[in-house]
Amino acid sequence: MLSVKQQLIQDVPTIEVVDASLIDRPLPLVIFYHGWRSQKDLVLTQARKLANKRLRVVLPDAMNHGDRQEPVSSLPSFTFWNSIQGNLAEFDLLVSTYRDRGLILDGKIGVGGYSMGGMTTGALLTQHPEITAATIIMGTPNLNAYAQLVRDYAAEHHVYLPTSMAALTSWIDHFDLNRHPEKIANRPVLFWHGTADERIPYEQSRDFFDRVHTAPYASQVAFITGYQAKHLVKIPLMNKIANFFDYYLN
Repeated sequence: MLSVKQQLIQDVPTIEVVDASLIDRPLPLVIFYHGWRSQKDLVLTQARKLANKRLRVVLPDAMNHGDRQEPVSSLPSFTFWNSIQGNLAEFDLLVSTYRDRGLILDGKIGVGGYSMGGMTTGALLTQHPEITAATIIMGTPNLNAYAQLVRDYAAEHHVYLPTSMAALTSWIDHFDLNRHPEKIANRPVLFWHGTADERIPYEQSRDFFDRVHTAPYASQVAFITGYQAKHLVKIPLMNKIANFFDYYLN
């Protein structure tokens, strides 16, 4: 039987999912991030599959999402980047909370996410060597390429965007896994991306993998192509993600 508990960690609304019989025992920790305009509750199926592998799973609501819902800025992608930045700022809080409670087994920490959550995961890899294993699911590791795509779209469709937008989001440079691939540091990282993804280009993930996978620091990086798959996660993929974290964290 699984325990599914809503909780506030400081001001971050989260759901913790864990085997009820193991709730007070140290376990590997998995923090799993939802996508754009989604929320923590919609990742519960994935969380249950992970928790059934004897993992403790924490699902946070990103800023501007779920219990923290706020209006989206009319500036293309402005709220999107703000939401990712919030995830990055709050990661240490989530980890330290469980570490201080003595609930992380052997320091094993997994991070994963869908779409915007996958982009969050790649960004976290550039700054947090304590992450043991990660999954980037239909989220580009090339943050600058995606940001440029949005700026090009705005220009093409005559949508107002500040001329200083690149400078306003220049923090991206420090968290762009495409610019700092050596930060993978030989950790297990699983990519999945569909070739027919209509939201985040498949090529951004695939080109990154093709460029780095022979490097020594990327010896444990794997890529699964979803042929003709769109921006959607199905049950067989959820099982693969659960098996991946089970293998590397247990």
